[in-house]
Amino acid sequence: MKKKIFVWFLPGIIVGAALILSGNKMLHVTSTNEYCISCHIHPMADASWKKSVHYETQSGYRVACVDCHLPPKGHGYLWAKGTTGLRDLWGMWTKDSASFDWNDKSRLEVARHHVYESSCIKCHENLFPAKLTKAGEDAHLYYTKTKKTDELHCINCHLNAGHFIEGYTHGSNSTFGKTSSSAKEIFKEATKVTEFVNYTEQIPGSSVSFNMIAIEGGSFKMGSPSDEPYRQEDEGPVRDVEISPFYMAEIEVSWEEYLTFYSQTSAEGRSTDTEGLRNKVSSYHDAISGATPPYGQPDQGWGLGKRPAISFSFHAADTY
Repeated sequence: MKKKIFVWFLPGIIVGAALILSGNKMLHVTSTNEYCISCHIHPMADASWKKSVHYETQSGYRVACVDCHLPPKGHGYLWAKGTTGLRDLWGMWTKDSASFDWNDKSRLEVARHHVYESSCIKCHENLFPAKLTKAGEDAHLYYTKTKKTDELHCINCHLNAGHFIEGYTHGSNSTFGKTSSSAKEIFKEATKVTEFVNYTEQIPGSSVSFNMIAIEGGSFKMGSPSDEPYRQEDEGPVRDVEISPFYMAEIEVSWEEYLTFYSQTSAEGRSTDTEGLRNKVSSYHDAISGATPPYGQPDQGWGLGKRPAISFSFHAADTY
């Protein structure tokens, strides 16, 4: 009887050990850069990785694809590896690698879904190393206070750490609010309006202008009548409202408009209360209130210039 049990038990041990060893070997092989590149045929991504600070590190360790694009073991590693692998296989079988837009995929709002915060922290355990600058300390302090709200991700400030991005402004955005001085015409004064018509506003001390539309005033009834279907109690009573004539910008406030405002007013009311500034970083566009420039890219990768300004707090918009 014992001999029969041994005869059946021993092969089971051998098969189990083989499966474990082969499974670990498979996990290792499928986690190499060579294996990743066999599916991800994106020369631009590979080239930008080799130019990044994570390729030639001070310690000599070369950060691999899976070090950033998979969570550490014990943090959902196997699940993420399995689901990511299936998605990538499907993409390789059904998509043309030449159609892949690397510039679009490298934007912050896209990259956030492919870089794991836990992987960043695994390697960078100490967020306050001895050689960290004062600006870096302030940024990391703010991060530790807000990371649980999912407001910040490491790559908000370090987007180019894994893949080099030409012209990327790191961290505190030291150039935020600085406008170009190469404009052909600098307006000396605002547009003088003598009648209620559409006009083009111009910002003194800059070359920025934008159209304002004259909106006629009038009256209308605000609220929902009592016999309206699906009416809620807080939707009435109906009352007459009169609106005075007013001006409205033709399109949304652009970044060039807001940055001109920021550059001309951000030095006013500058507080020396460091803790107070840290508490107001989330309202980084406040300009006159003296808040610090934003950490990371405030345009979220969409671009500045004439594009609509985004990511504002209510106070920032109200101040503008």
